[in-house]
Amino acid sequence: MLKKLLGGLFSLSISFGQTTANPQFSVVGDLIMNDLHNNPNLYSSGIEIAVQGYVNPFARADVYLHKHNDESAIELEEAVMTIERGLPFGLGLRVGKFRPDLGKINKEHAHLFPFIEAPSSMANILGEEFWAGTGLEASIFLPLPWYSNISIGFFDSGVGGHDHGFDEEKWYDEDKEKKYDKHDHEKDEKQEQVFSTRWGHFFELSDINHMEIGTSYYKDSENNLIGADFKYKWRPNKYRSLTIQGEILQLNIKEENHEDEDREKKYADEIHKEEYKIKSDAAYLMINYQFNKSFNFGIIGDYYKETYKEADINPSIFFGFSPVEESTVFRLKVGQVEDHKSRKKHLKMTAQIIWSLGPHKPHRY
Repeated sequence: MLKKLLGGLFSLSISFGQTTANPQFSVVGDLIMNDLHNNPNLYSSGIEIAVQGYVNPFARADVYLHKHNDESAIELEEAVMTIERGLPFGLGLRVGKFRPDLGKINKEHAHLFPFIEAPSSMANILGEEFWAGTGLEASIFLPLPWYSNISIGFFDSGVGGHDHGFDEEKWYDEDKEKKYDKHDHEKDEKQEQVFSTRWGHFFELSDINHMEIGTSYYKDSENNLIGADFKYKWRPNKYRSLTIQGEILQLNIKEENHEDEDREKKYADEIHKEEYKIKSDAAYLMINYQFNKSFNFGIIGDYYKETYKEADINPSIFFGFSPVEESTVFRLKVGQVEDHKSRKKHLKMTAQIIWSLGPHKPHRY
């Protein structure tokens, strides 16, 4: 039913009249140098292909394809049409496959981060490449003295890639730190009915200062998520800025009992025979200072806590250098990472080079 509705909306929008302007094509690639101080190795996350343009005077389309640096097929990251004007009551509408308006970081592609890797706490909840679903999302500006926007979306698949804390039926790719869980794979085969919403506010504090705050809510057939986010930015000119951004998510997961006898004995008073609940708290705080046209540096703290497990806190620092405007970026990150076998943390240095062809850049001032 959802796919039929989306198809109808696409047809309706195109029927308004198509534009003759050609779409814009972009390619973004990278090279990553991992564990520089210990056992250096090189790899690439692949290339991202972006096709963007206006379908008609009322709507634009954005298509993002990703080809990993392996034998896997080309992956469709997003294919979304955004109706920007022409709807009643000033409504905005996005339809297709896209990253929903949930918190701040979920909508951003990884190459736009001022740091190299996404906070691991966010990836634990939203999935390694964050949450993208097929559906539709409507948004409207509220008649308030400040900028206030509410978005509501319905999708066919929910957040994924979450580690539930069980060791059985899991394998780890130590080089890329990827996790595969057969229970999540089987769950993905069933279409979900997912609801998400975000209420965001934007405040102009002065000509060079502004702040954003938002609250989010997500619910599928078994799980629910609540979140809050904020972003402060001081920007006296194009190439100089200070950004402070933070976010917190809490995911409540309803899980089947895997008949773990030791776990049942240890938590006999807390775990029901048929099911139990897992609560995951994830948060990060990032401070980034762009002090001229080419350089930026900052710090980020990452926090993750799951039921029956110890809290995980990972601070790191990062640097960025953009020698040629926005088309090429060099980044360095120094932090700590946990070894999956020994469960001990060690220092990790990672460097990255990102390049782009076309208007879709790996860095934005």
